[in-house]
Amino acid sequence: MSSHSPVQERITWYWDQHAPAYQQFQEQRLAHPDYNAAWTRVWRNALPDAAETVLDVGTGTGHAALTIAALGRRVTGIDIAPAMLDFARDNAQRRGLDITFVQGDAVKPEVPGAPFDALVSRYLLWTLPDVDTALSNWRRLLRPGGRLAIVDAPWHAGGMRHSDTDPRARAYDDEARRALVLAEAETITAWQDRITAAGFVDVEATPLTDLYELDGVHGVATDHRRTLQHLITARNPDKNRNA
Repeated sequence: MSSHSPVQERITWYWDQHAPAYQQFQEQRLAHPDYNAAWTRVWRNALPDAAETVLDVGTGTGHAALTIAALGRRVTGIDIAPAMLDFARDNAQRRGLDITFVQGDAVKPEVPGAPFDALVSRYLLWTLPDVDTALSNWRRLLRPGGRLAIVDAPWHAGGMRHSDTDPRARAYDDEARRALVLAEAETITAWQDRITAAGFVDVEATPLTDLYELDGVHGVATDHRRTLQHLITARNPDKNRNA
């Protein structure tokens, strides 16, 4: 499914028009000392010290890219929604962080700087058509032995339900839900299985209980439910090792 498919166009439309609200909520989270510290721990633990160059796929307003760049890594972020990238660039500039942001398709990302030492994504795979194609392409953007680090969750276990007045109902209609193989997955194992099938090795999932507890104290975004997130890490095989 290409970035010009009707499904992807509707999803891109949703996230582009949702960018201001998303920016406000994510900036509130990063400005909160407890959340900022928790996310700093997530990415510091996820990325080896040797991972100097990092590609953030589906960067959105730059939440992960900003945190990782603040750890001293060289970060490139890619996103399909122009409005998201406008906020991401402004966020980086205000923080004095030098991050390269590129508009493009997460399924077939074309970015300068490959191969990268690490590739990360946050809250992306669940809403991505052609997950298997994406993961295969991501492997090609990673150096041999490079790290994959994914944060996601079974946000819609039990099925997606949006009221007719919710903009998500237009983007995530029946056709979209059929195309998004992880959108209604019940457990994080579904992510691990796809990553393993794409040829990554050493696939591990770690529950992010600190974030879950913080969400219990501070609440979650409007019309969202509190869900345990996981960090999934994996490795791109060395050239001389069979995946």
